Amino acid sequence: MNYLNALLDALLGFVRRNPVFVAVVVILAIAAPAVLRGLATLILYIMLGFAIAIIVLLIALRWRIYKVQQQVRDQFGQQQQHHSQGFNPFARQQRPTNQPEEGEVTVHKTTATPEKRISEDVGDYVEFEETKE
Repeated sequence: MNYLNALLDALLGFVRRNPVFVAVVVILAIAAPAVLRGLATLILYIMLGFAIAIIVLLIALRWRIYKVQQQVRDQFGQQQQHHSQGFNPFARQQRPTNQPEEGEVTVHKTTATPEKRISEDVGDYVEFEETKE
């Protein structure tokens, strides 16, 4: 019952806000019902056209968003593959044979006494004592 009251209130509110339009519709309904039927059909087709256009636009928008997501996903995958080749610590890369593996330690033996760069006959040795003043 409340639904019927709400519908009737909405209809009366429409008549109060648009009295000229309602008067024209009533006169057309009484005087020329064929014109009213044609006008109603035209309005119905316009509303149906808008509804179909909105549905088509929504489908096209969803399709476009899907394509952009695919492109971003593909680009991210390509970048991930590119970066993973250079930075993946678990990836086996071809190394030249003269370079050791990462973490491999090589020890080179040196002579026990390093070579002197300055000969011994250069300069004078001076002994000194510290004195406190």
